Amino acid sequence: MRYLLCLLLIIALAGCHEATPTNNNKQAAGDEAFYSQAVGDSFRLRVQLPESYNSKEHYPVLYLTDANMYYSMMAATLRQYEELGAPPMILVGIGYKDFEAMDSLRNRDYTWPLADAKDSFAVSGGGERFLRFINSELCPYIERQYSTDTGKRLLLGHSLGGYFTMYALQQALLKKAPCFYAYIAASPSLHYHHYSLLDGLESSGTTKANTQLYVTYGGLEDEEDEEDADEPGLRKNTEVLAQLKRSLDGRIGYQQDMYSAFGHMDMAIPTFTKGLQKVFTEEE
Repeated sequence: MRYLLCLLLIIALAGCHEATPTNNNKQAAGDEAFYSQAVGDSFRLRVQLPESYNSKEHYPVLYLTDANMYYSMMAATLRQYEELGAPPMILVGIGYKDFEAMDSLRNRDYTWPLADAKDSFAVSGGGERFLRFINSELCPYIERQYSTDTGKRLLLGHSLGGYFTMYALQQALLKKAPCFYAYIAASPSLHYHHYSLLDGLESSGTTKANTQLYVTYGGLEDEEDEEDADEPGLRKNTEVLAQLKRSLDGRIGYQQDMYSAFGHMDMAIPTFTKGLQKVFTEEE
């Protein structure tokens, strides 16, 4: 896991191409439509198995939101990790049929509660149903299909996907949905619904010492936010991280970083990559 910068350079030079299955292993995996009873809609699932996949072994599983955007880059990242001797992992990308669908439906699935009228979301507030889909439908399906370590499920998300990741953590702390071992949230949109999720984490349930969270923001994001006159009452991300630390440090395995030279849209892959490093280093 010490090869973060090398990996990012390799991925950039490679153009972030998705790894192609070879003929001498069992990595042939899925790219399929999966209908969710909980949500009442279909998702595009993309699955990459480790190059060294062996059905007698049990592998951590990374559940990635916004897969239309980030699946190929994460697939390449995990391939390079494995080649450099890092623990092999299964990647499950949860996406939509195309980018146009993703643009609106992620607002539906990654948020809770309903958005304020001023937010102009066509649909919102479906986070509880989406989490139920993952916990009750998707995780059991993946674990029937592949050889997984059920104690090592990880959830990754950026922006609204990061907000959903934090919502899933809150529900776990409330003992409603203890599905994941680790949560990696890149620039989570915690300003949604007037920071109600952020404030609610202070009083959310129990201590789960074995649960891991890695959360980040970019140092340039506050400057970007200042240009958005439609978002009054925004808090500085340093304040958000300080509040998260007060709320969660000591209750879970909590780690955070501020990436000083990064903006909001720069944060996803560096956070996911560094997050895996931190989560698995904690076990050593």
